[in-house]
Amino acid sequence: MIGNDDQNVAVWFAALEDVLFCVPRDFRLEVLRRLISSEEERLVAGPLRFWTFSDIDAAEFKYWRAEKEAASLIVQVLVRSITNNHSRDDAAKVLFREHHMGTGSRWLPDYLDGLPGIKVDLKRCQAIADANGKSELAAAEAAQ
Repeated sequence: MIGNDDQNVAVWFAALEDVLFCVPRDFRLEVLRRLISSEEERLVAGPLRFWTFSDIDAAEFKYWRAEKEAASLIVQVLVRSITNNHSRDDAAKVLFREHHMGTGSRWLPDYLDGLPGIKVDLKRCQAIADANGKSELAAAEAAQ
């Protein structure tokens, strides 16, 4: 990643601290406890888990819409943090780069383009991304 383990932990701690800010204070610690428990279970179970229809509990989908709304809040807060703390050009450089460790196309403009109310200039975003070069995360991973 970036450097040694302490530096990597510091980078991801800072990013997740911004995410944690979105969780109401009254139950923030319980959310962290459950996340730790879930991650410990995932580490024991291994990277792959096979599901059958009998494994799927309808209750798991009970709050699906609210979970997506919470994720949307997190996205909004993180984007606002980036745009408030950088010039418009620098914010675009941060947001429009390809994120090496992401999923799908790894490129935010792909996911915004075509949404009602948003017209994304994909060519301009691509030019910004191309001129920006690799992120520190991607460059460090490539160097390993």
